[in-house]
Amino acid sequence: MGLTSFQRRLLAVLVAFFAIQTLGFAVFQAFYRLPPPWNWVFYPLTAAYHAVLWSGLWSVRGRFTTLDGQPLARLGLPNLLTLFRLTSLPIITLVFLLARTHPSLSMPLVVFISVAFLTDLLDGFLARSLKMGTQLGKLLDSSTDYIILFSLTLVLGVTSVLPLYLLVLILVRLVFQIGGVLWVQLVFRRQFVETTWLGKASLFVLMVLFAVEILVFLRLPGWAGHWAITTLEVFAAVVMVVSTVDKIVFFRAKLQEAAVQGSQYGRDR
Repeated sequence: MGLTSFQRRLLAVLVAFFAIQTLGFAVFQAFYRLPPPWNWVFYPLTAAYHAVLWSGLWSVRGRFTTLDGQPLARLGLPNLLTLFRLTSLPIITLVFLLARTHPSLSMPLVVFISVAFLTDLLDGFLARSLKMGTQLGKLLDSSTDYIILFSLTLVLGVTSVLPLYLLVLILVRLVFQIGGVLWVQLVFRRQFVETTWLGKASLFVLMVLFAVEILVFLRLPGWAGHWAITTLEVFAAVVMVVSTVDKIVFFRAKLQEAAVQGSQYGRDR
């Protein structure tokens, strides 16, 4: 079965963004003289990341529709912004890892993360204001947020910026969300991207926390152990616990709903 016109466009956009990433890294490497092994590891890892990304999109191709279920004819600017943010994860992660030992990369790191958060605000705003909301956009926006937060959590955890208790709570919260969605899709063959207000609040708290923790990560004087950061960490931990319980209740309701619908379908037959 061949690709549809929209699927070919989506694949072309991913290839174009991959080319932009590799070209941008080449310029970045030349300017900042990045040390080995980054000069040869980045390219194959980025290629593999984009291949996995395409595989993931292909697995949910049934969601390549508008909000009312009509097949998509074009991506639209909101989805392009989300895809750009998602495909930029490899170079953002690389700069994040290098900035700790290369102070000259601090400013590029701040710029990259600021652009990522800005596109996170813009894609949703444009989708609503221009009435360009799509099922694909809902899936991409939610997935991108979790993937970026998961990656930042690992980086800040491995470098011991996050305290162990908070690292565990954040990972449990993110893994539970991702695992719950996959479970519902695989077991009940239902694809959905829904959230609660508490779920959105927990993501916002994490974004604020990570924006502040970057100051500690970059080893800026006076921030490590600061009472404000410690207070924010404790608050984030409480939010993670409460939002995880909220997700347990949410997924339980979804599973019960799916079971009832399946039973009703069997009786109708």
